[in-house]
Amino acid sequence: MEPKEEKFPNDNSMESIGSLTGNEAKTFLNLIYAILKDNEIPSEKLISHVLLIYEKRIPKVVKARQNNN
Repeated sequence: MEPKEEKFPNDNSMESIGSLTGNEAKTFLNLIYAILKDNEIPSEKLISHVLLIYEKRIPKVVKARQNNN
């Protein structure tokens, strides 16, 4: 019997990223670039902002698009 493969929180994020359309991906990349470019944000907050995009916003966009189809 093969061991059951564990799913990590990042797996869902990676699935969501893979489900983005080209335009959605470009929009999120521009948003992440704008956040990273802002030198006034302390590094902890910077990481928090980028993680929020990956963990919350991208899955919401993918789910909303799937619900519209």
